[in-house]
Amino acid sequence: MVRLHIHHQGKVIQIESKEGNTLLNVLRENGFEIYSPCGGNGTCGKCNVMVRNEGLVPSCLYPVKESIEVILPDKREARVLVEQHQHTVVLPLMPGKCAELSVYPHGIAVDIGTTTVVLYLVNLITGVISETMAFLNPQTKFGADVITRIQFTTTHDKGLEILQKELISSLNRVMSELIRFAGITENEIIKIVFAGNTTMLHLLLGISPKSLALAPFRAQFLEEQILQGEQLGLKSLPQAEIKVLPSISAFVGADIVAGLASIAPSDKYRNYLFMDIGTNGELALVTDSKILCCSTAAGPAFEGARISCGMGAVEGAISAFCENEITVIGDEIPAGICGSGLIDIIAFLAEKGLLNSDGQLKADYLVVPETRTSSGKAISITQDDIREVQLAKSAIASGVKILLKQAGITFDQIDALFLAGGFGNYINTESAVRIGLLPSEMKEKIIPLGNTSGTGAILALKSVRFDEVIQKLLERTQHIELAEDEDFAIEFAMNMHF
Repeated sequence: MVRLHIHHQGKVIQIESKEGNTLLNVLRENGFEIYSPCGGNGTCGKCNVMVRNEGLVPSCLYPVKESIEVILPDKREARVLVEQHQHTVVLPLMPGKCAELSVYPHGIAVDIGTTTVVLYLVNLITGVISETMAFLNPQTKFGADVITRIQFTTTHDKGLEILQKELISSLNRVMSELIRFAGITENEIIKIVFAGNTTMLHLLLGISPKSLALAPFRAQFLEEQILQGEQLGLKSLPQAEIKVLPSISAFVGADIVAGLASIAPSDKYRNYLFMDIGTNGELALVTDSKILCCSTAAGPAFEGARISCGMGAVEGAISAFCENEITVIGDEIPAGICGSGLIDIIAFLAEKGLLNSDGQLKADYLVVPETRTSSGKAISITQDDIREVQLAKSAIASGVKILLKQAGITFDQIDALFLAGGFGNYINTESAVRIGLLPSEMKEKIIPLGNTSGTGAILALKSVRFDEVIQKLLERTQHIELAEDEDFAIEFAMNMHF
């Protein structure tokens, strides 16, 4: 018998099981509800749970061989998994001719975020998502946002080469772990699909992103790129197909293309907003006739950067807050605050009158005293933190207003607001509405979909039919340059208030 320590809704429950049973079965036998719409076949990737020291694992495929510690998704995360599955387009398993390169073909879908990189290992015979792994983008030490990284490539000798090597090295390290986990060799990796913002894709391919930061802000490439594994030095079959999904503009990248294309068409949601809130806030307004999109320089506040006690959404980060309770990712001792926790705290301060409508904080707010943190340093919110959030949330809110104006429609005509990105896994929409990050008019229509960029990358990996979906989407899409709209500056000033 093996013993499992289950972290669930703030409690730790101990259970026992026979060795060799799948983790999904063990959890269900002991009364835990785990969402698995594919019936435990491993094809949906929705039954992932966190195993201490191993990260996210597909519980339906994970054999319990020894005593482990398991952290189950909270109610908010569980809801995201359900919504994501219900709104994702269904396509046949058709990986393409590259599947003929191996008798046991596997592929990897990669979402390159400015802060976090996520990899999904997929068996291309069965469509099973065998494993998911994530790591902090190693380029963050050279700059928290895309602009500072672009500057690094222009102000440092071999700066572009350094950033590319950092990313490729980390990708290969994690890919080696995935390959070892699956019991295959790198020659079985015959297809890799990348989604990410335009800057990250330039850095991946070693193409100068300098033009992205200079007017008129043009990318070196926006079209889909097809390479071979050996050209990037990736741990794969040398002839493996490397596909980089297309982007829309300098700051509306393949992550948004992949996310929008992953959403299944529905008569219920004919007009909808799509928001990916991260370092670069990317927005789209989808109607029957066209898609309007834009990007806003939100800055990295919602990903933990430039916040005094900020950190990414990793173990140890405070992800939710209320007056007498905090939620920490991984049920760890708190180490800092990620974006969703930051929004909760600021909404609380505004509600309690500790923060006025102009953003003035009466005094630094202590969240966790030094005696209860992993670092021995107190976790608090400062006036500078408030200013960072003000700038970020105003940029997002103003972008939404401009898109609606350009389309000539009102909030009443919008059927849904799809909230994308890893940020959407944890965000409390009530708090986001309270601080003005999300429009109050859409309060009852917000649907968090989680990492839609990763979902789209998986679809592109598994089915060449997804190429057709993307092409049709691009034909309908128009990019809006916010800086050229005469009302943007006024909207930005108005949306600074809490």
